[in-house]
Amino acid sequence: EEYVEARASLGCVLVENDELELALAAFQGALAIHPDYADVHYHLASLLDRLGSTDEAEGHWQKFLELAPESPWATMARSRLKVLTS
Repeated sequence: EEYVEARASLGCVLVENDELELALAAFQGALAIHPDYADVHYHLASLLDRLGSTDEAEGHWQKFLELAPESPWATMARSRLKVLTS
């Protein structure tokens, strides 16, 4: 449980293998333990976008930017938020 990086990595591998519901559970589990882990918010937002849950994704994009505004992924997050809010 304490290895949030392992849960995040598992989620990413599950996405790559098209096991989207399991990936969703892995990301949500990671955030249940470490709610301020920016990378998981990013990956979860991406997955939720892919699943069509854009309202939920929007909150994770925003949280990601709050936690990691200088991340290399911040441009993508801002772009997605712009699309979702326009």
